[in-house]
Amino acid sequence: MNLHAPEGMTPFYPQVANHIEDDPTPKDQAIYVPSVSPGFAVDVYAGQWKRPLPQGVSAEDLNFLKPDNGLFRISHAMSSAGQALNQTKPCIISQRDWTKTIIIGDSGGYQIASGRLRISGDRDRHKILNWLERTADISMTLDVPTGPCQKPGYAFKNTKDCLATTLDHLDFFQKYRTPGKIRFLNVLQGNTQKEADAWYDAVKIYDFEGWAFAGVLRHNFSCLCRRIIVMAAEGQLQNKTWIHVLGTNELETAVLLTALQRSINRHINPDLRISYDTSSPFRLLTWKTIYSHPNFSATRMSMATDTIPTGHELIGSPIRFPWPSPLGDRMTLGDIVIKPGSNGLYQDNQSYHMLVHHNLASLCYAVAMANRVYDSESIQHKHTLATTAGDAVEEIEKVIASGSMTALAKASRVFQSLRHGIAPTADDEERDF
Repeated sequence: MNLHAPEGMTPFYPQVANHIEDDPTPKDQAIYVPSVSPGFAVDVYAGQWKRPLPQGVSAEDLNFLKPDNGLFRISHAMSSAGQALNQTKPCIISQRDWTKTIIIGDSGGYQIASGRLRISGDRDRHKILNWLERTADISMTLDVPTGPCQKPGYAFKNTKDCLATTLDHLDFFQKYRTPGKIRFLNVLQGNTQKEADAWYDAVKIYDFEGWAFAGVLRHNFSCLCRRIIVMAAEGQLQNKTWIHVLGTNELETAVLLTALQRSINRHINPDLRISYDTSSPFRLLTWKTIYSHPNFSATRMSMATDTIPTGHELIGSPIRFPWPSPLGDRMTLGDIVIKPGSNGLYQDNQSYHMLVHHNLASLCYAVAMANRVYDSESIQHKHTLATTAGDAVEEIEKVIASGSMTALAKASRVFQSLRHGIAPTADDEERDF
């Protein structure tokens, strides 16, 4: 039986406040959260497959939010109002066990940025707010992304306009939210340091339960640690429960965010969690690619990709699927390569859903491995894989422990050596601020 919250009742279970018992992600690690497509969520819950699944796999096994499924389990996932707002069919998100899962809601900022979602008034805002409170445990507030400013067709010309509309959204959410129903994360935007400072100063007056980092600066650990220092000094972290970093899942970033969470837990707030998301396990299929295996070297950690096996020679083949994962280990090439229909494709919807499951499990395994590698090498403070990230792990602890901009300045060379080390600063173009 699914223990989802009855209509009109606030789901509150103390054991899932910031950690779930028997969670695959350890309590002291940052959590990777996949953004789940509505189509996958609906089809996997329905479990009405047109072809047999791989031998030994049941329909329920593909539901990775189901704690006792036979393949692979995660406990956190993201669902976006920008994609699922009007989806009414039961799915693995709506029918989940609330005591064993945490759903993070996205209010649709990405879809606003890409022009697929328009907010024309309070009716639209009410619809999004109600959907978030009905669906999620934690959610972004409604914001207007600054990244596409000055791009053709974007409705907002500059960061100042984005902020003004976001403040209207925050006023609305603060006024009409149901207290205790959901934890909201105040989203931070800005394309330069000056813009980011102005944005933070404007939105910090709203008393939400946590923070979300968005925009180009979210990848830059100099900027990220700088904001944490400022927040801690102003008492903006001590009573918060969650930080989410939007749109990132690189393996080095996973390790660095774990280091950041641990430092915050040691020196600022022992109960705060950090999470981060992407939809890459789903989006990869758009380019006809899948994850193959993690690549670890002295210079970087990454997930390798390969093209989806296809072609008439593979139809019905008993040869095993080449790349390892809980489902991949059970699949043959014939499970995903079928006789093409009128569309000429050798994959059907079932093929793609199985490949998504493989992608997600492969990525989660790589994230777990990356954290294990850094944990073991950190004991002796001697890093041999992605060494620049290893150096940054050490510096994050020093910076957060000191709470000092001086320590941050000393660490700047290490942070700049990271893949996203160079980012806009206060000296860059300031637009209309």
